[in-house]
Amino acid sequence: MSVLARPPLAPPRADARPAQLPARDDAAAALALYAAVLDARGLAAAAHELVARLAAELRLSRCTLGLRDGGATRLVASTALELARPAQSGEELALRMTGAMDEALAHGRAIALPAAVPEAFDGVRHEHVALRAVVGGAVATLPLGVAGEPFGALVVERAQPGFDEETLARLGRLVALAVPALRWMARAEEPLARRARRELARARHALRHPGRRTLRLAIGAAAAAFAFVAAAPLEREVSGRARLEGAEQRIVAAPVDGFVKTVHVRPGDRVRAGAPLVDLLDADLKLERERLAAQLSQHENAYAAALAKSDRVAAATAAAQVGEAQAQLALVDDQLARGRIVAPFDALVIQGDLAQSAGAPVRQGDTLLTLATTGRQRVVVEVDEIDIARVHPGETGTLALSSLPWQREALVVERVAPIARAVDGRNVFEVEARLVAPGAALRPGLVGRASLVVGRCPPLWSWSAHAVERLRMAWWAWIA
Repeated sequence: MSVLARPPLAPPRADARPAQLPARDDAAAALALYAAVLDARGLAAAAHELVARLAAELRLSRCTLGLRDGGATRLVASTALELARPAQSGEELALRMTGAMDEALAHGRAIALPAAVPEAFDGVRHEHVALRAVVGGAVATLPLGVAGEPFGALVVERAQPGFDEETLARLGRLVALAVPALRWMARAEEPLARRARRELARARHALRHPGRRTLRLAIGAAAAAFAFVAAAPLEREVSGRARLEGAEQRIVAAPVDGFVKTVHVRPGDRVRAGAPLVDLLDADLKLERERLAAQLSQHENAYAAALAKSDRVAAATAAAQVGEAQAQLALVDDQLARGRIVAPFDALVIQGDLAQSAGAPVRQGDTLLTLATTGRQRVVVEVDEIDIARVHPGETGTLALSSLPWQREALVVERVAPIARAVDGRNVFEVEARLVAPGAALRPGLVGRASLVVGRCPPLWSWSAHAVERLRMAWWAWIA
């Protein structure tokens, strides 16, 4: 089994190993390493390039790089995978190397065996002793980190001489620029879930700063508000445009052909049952009535004379003419009576301004006025087709009129119209509702908005369900 866990890395070929770099200052060498790391394709290639150049620069027998991955150290690159002692397994070598890296990261400083100055370090070095027993020679581990955050470690090995403080310090200077670049690459290759967890942990740590108390309070308030709208079972409402109408409306039409004589009412007037509304010109009808009345008198006289003479034929003829005259006279009287149009019930005139139409001709059946009951009103609510399935008779709601925005009127649904109609480019159903306690200021023809309670549901789910249904309808309309 390969020494490296993920991904398996093959040792570099002899012809691919970079030539030993000429002597130069550490700054130039660090820049060269930085450029090589940036030029690599991916984290694995950059790590191989780094350990290969470090091994050539410092004349190392082996250089191994490990990175922290989810709380554990993972080996990512090494210049040589062969074991110093063939009796040892590759798994044990990898275990010893990661143990030495974790030990150096735990101490937060470089550890070398054999130590150039033994008394300079008094910490525990069990893992380094075990690693040296496996590989032989001198070993050293340099912890790597960025901004105080542990990132990984380098294990370097060579036969002779050991690693002194100056060599380890130079190793740190060489990788000072390359380590942040490696971390950028490692972060870029992380799974999205792990990246999100890390950013959340960083944000949570930043919120603990004493200077961000206001931000913590704001986030807490936002979380509480979100929890409320996501879990509180509030009333779910369906709203739509509404208009107020009389419970009973009647159209007053012209009973006969004629001309408008007198108009007694205008829209907005309240009238009592039997009150005159419109009078039509009746001069011609009156003249016709006088003519028919004279004819009736003549026929009655002829009938009386025939009876006096015992002339049965003349009497029968005169009687028929009397009946005909009476029928015609009754018709004219009925027309005269219908010339005055009266209110059929206590009502409010809501349409039909004839004040400027005196003398205007009208034909039988023409609409003159529209009346609505005053004591009873109904509310017609236009409900969108997406929400109509939730509305049922008996449900309650409130009405807010444009002319009375601060006044709410209670509603009870009585009927849902089964036919839709198009309004402003969308299909709506008309829902009829009655007012529970209609106010005296209400008038037919007022408009506003009505909200109907159709159940209980958290607001968040209500909003999201409505949006999903609209998207589904749009999708169906698009694919149809």
